[in-house]
Amino acid sequence: MREDEYSHKGIERATQIDKNIIESNEYRRKFDNATHNPKVNKILYESAKEMLYDRSGTRYESMRWIDGDTGKIITEFNNMGKLPDLTGKDHELKVEYDDNVLHKLKGYNNVVTVHNHPNSTAPSAGDFNSAYKNGYRTGIIVAHNGRVFKYMSKQEISDIAYDITWQKYCNRGYGEIEAQIMTIEQFMRNADITFEEVLK
Repeated sequence: MREDEYSHKGIERATQIDKNIIESNEYRRKFDNATHNPKVNKILYESAKEMLYDRSGTRYESMRWIDGDTGKIITEFNNMGKLPDLTGKDHELKVEYDDNVLHKLKGYNNVVTVHNHPNSTAPSAGDFNSAYKNGYRTGIIVAHNGRVFKYMSKQEISDIAYDITWQKYCNRGYGEIEAQIMTIEQFMRNADITFEEVLK
């Protein structure tokens, strides 16, 4: 399929998943030790695959909030039927924290989240801050290229400082994702955040 045919069908080649990677045993093993709870790890893996298949070829994000004690799915953000705002520049559908989501999360003290990043980026400053503000125990990001990232935060970080640091590394010739990871590693030296790429 040519690039113009992808665009005509609403498919973005850069965000398409490789099914061979997602269906591999190596990919499944990435979730074996995501948390200390096997039930939660199983739900994380199943959720990751579902999101990646649903959002393959798009720049849309889905998210699930999971009870870290029982593995129960507390709530989710999907909106698969929602159309992008064609007047906008990005045509992206990002996770929205509406009153319904926040209400359902009340009373849970061990929340684990999982959401997809179509452009295969690591956690943003917004991801860290959402984890902190909502008291999430662990956040998992599943990238469309098969990478899996784990993050946590016990404090708010500056969006502006994050962006400035990221741009600094980009200006030095690093790729966008590499620059982002280097930015996170720099912030980890002084901020109470943790981050790792889950390799197995």
